[in-house]
Amino acid sequence: MDKELQALISGTVGFFWPVSADGKFDQEPERGYISRVKSRRLEIRTLNEDPNSSLIFAHQRERPHAIVSTFPEGSAVILNVTRNGGTTSIGGRRASAFEYEARTLITRFPVEELAGKSVNVRVKELSAHFPGISQWAGLKVSEVKREHKPNGRARAATVHLRAPEEIVADLGSLTLVIGGHWEVDENQDRSLVYAPVSIGVKAKRARDVSEMITVLNRVQDLVNVAHDSFMAVDGGRAVLGAERSPAQYPRFWNSSLMEGPLSHDRGKRKTGFPLFTLADLNGATGVSRWVRLYDEYPSAFTAVASPYRLGGMSWHSYLRDTAVGIERLIAATKKKGRPAWTNERPQSFALAKRVGSPFAEFVGDERAWAGLFWGAYNGGKHQASYDPDARDLATLALSGNLLLTAYLLQRCGMPKDALHRFFNRNVGYQLRDRVRNLIQNPPQTIKPVTSY
Repeated sequence: MDKELQALISGTVGFFWPVSADGKFDQEPERGYISRVKSRRLEIRTLNEDPNSSLIFAHQRERPHAIVSTFPEGSAVILNVTRNGGTTSIGGRRASAFEYEARTLITRFPVEELAGKSVNVRVKELSAHFPGISQWAGLKVSEVKREHKPNGRARAATVHLRAPEEIVADLGSLTLVIGGHWEVDENQDRSLVYAPVSIGVKAKRARDVSEMITVLNRVQDLVNVAHDSFMAVDGGRAVLGAERSPAQYPRFWNSSLMEGPLSHDRGKRKTGFPLFTLADLNGATGVSRWVRLYDEYPSAFTAVASPYRLGGMSWHSYLRDTAVGIERLIAATKKKGRPAWTNERPQSFALAKRVGSPFAEFVGDERAWAGLFWGAYNGGKHQASYDPDARDLATLALSGNLLLTAYLLQRCGMPKDALHRFFNRNVGYQLRDRVRNLIQNPPQTIKPVTSY
């Protein structure tokens, strides 16, 4: 990890300048300490040394838009400030202090900006490094060639690193760029090669970092779905609006991209072949559509993506969130022109028919499946005593979430042959057999007492 990032996350002292939305700041900095806390965000605690401001409660201060910092190891700008507060002590033996919490930081901030009356904390480019997704992206950044002696023993190994041609797609005023990144840390005994896939967002004019983080979060959701696991970003590069030609590119850290659920830390990263690839989505164009569709169907995307970010949740919750996602997706689709397929009942059957043969072949009987799924949703919603077997509920919840995911991928341009592969990879075969057995022999406990 970059030494400046490491210092900030591990904990270091420094000077801090809170910056307002229009770039204004006080010339006198606050002295304090920054570190990553249990919430997995950055916490800054500074001393309140102003005798006038000590009469104002800390939580009544306006939350800063950003915080510029200099510290023994370097400089940085802290962004996405989510909380500010502190403690006020009038007299006594305790010092008054300010507290801030933030989700993003970018190192190597040009401190000469502090000589002016305002600072530019906007960003022109943000690139996230994703290790372990080269198969999904279809990009090979590193290649190892080995030579062997006649007896079969290794003679030599050559590592070839190259940046593949970038895949680019339009995102309105932003540009999505998928490519490769490589670094070599040369050491006499232990040289290290780092060659992840890089996914970035560029803007012609610098803008608030939140816009770029939102896009990268949505792309990460797609990568998570493809790998059926939280795929953490472990590094990244930034280009600040305040510095046109940086001598050394700043690095960035963001909690939502780099800190997965606690269950992710305890488990192992999945390394199997992804459920679908970038090529299945027609490259960056499909990824761009995925990002854009979030604004049209937020509940559907939340149901599909949030389990990878939140970690464990009950099967009742998983099924309910999926069903709500289907309901709201169909409601939003109707508002656009009432297409005929949205009139089918229950709505789980309407979506199953829309996805078509890939899902029908997966479950065997989509109408029977839809009846069980919607019955379980209504039972959990309206019947206090509804308590089906957890395995049966899990089977319906997982298959329903796969259906919702398939529809969103279909909207992103995934063809039917790729959807067939999606339903039959990894967990697909096991889940397929469980779904078909449940449809053919549904236990009485899975059906609600009253129909709605």
